[in-house]
Amino acid sequence: MRNIPTRRFAALLLAAVLMPVVSTLACQVPDAAPITPFDGDRMTGFEAARSRGLAEALLSDNAADRALVSTLFALGETPISQMPDGNYRCRTIKLGGLLPLTTYTQFACTVSNDGARIEKLTGSQRFSGNLLPSDGGGLFYWGTLHYGDEAPMNYRADPERSQVGCVYKVDGKPVRYRLELPFPRFESTHDVIELVPTR
Repeated sequence: MRNIPTRRFAALLLAAVLMPVVSTLACQVPDAAPITPFDGDRMTGFEAARSRGLAEALLSDNAADRALVSTLFALGETPISQMPDGNYRCRTIKLGGLLPLTTYTQFACTVSNDGARIEKLTGSQRFSGNLLPSDGGGLFYWGTLHYGDEAPMNYRADPERSQVGCVYKVDGKPVRYRLELPFPRFESTHDVIELVPTR
């Protein structure tokens, strides 16, 4: 049997213990969301992407980044049917993949159209897409990645840029939301976007 480094084994064991209680909410794809079969498969693997990404993130040497991930997941979630319109501070956290854990600085996001539209407005990598209530208690998201020197793209315009995921309201204070994107096309296993309303 191949030896597993002690630290990695401990992280994977902890992840195996914690994963069943990370979330009691399951986000389902609404019938009205016109997503591709490939993106449907990504959503089918949502829990696997999250579990694997969190297990990989526990291997990070950065205690502050690990604490941020813990804050976003450990307290649980509240079912929501809509995010309030307004401006948000948002940052991307990449779980697993090329590196165990990567946390980016905060940028500007916005929610509009009575909670039906979400956009990341600043930074070199941006996104825009749609939100719909899900039977599982979260908000289903489908949208597209674009870069800072490009205009926002419509979903299906470039399959390599497509995104799907779920938004959850994180329990506790301050008010924050968590957009999770399973199996991104590039770099990571599971992406998490932290969204905090601005005052």
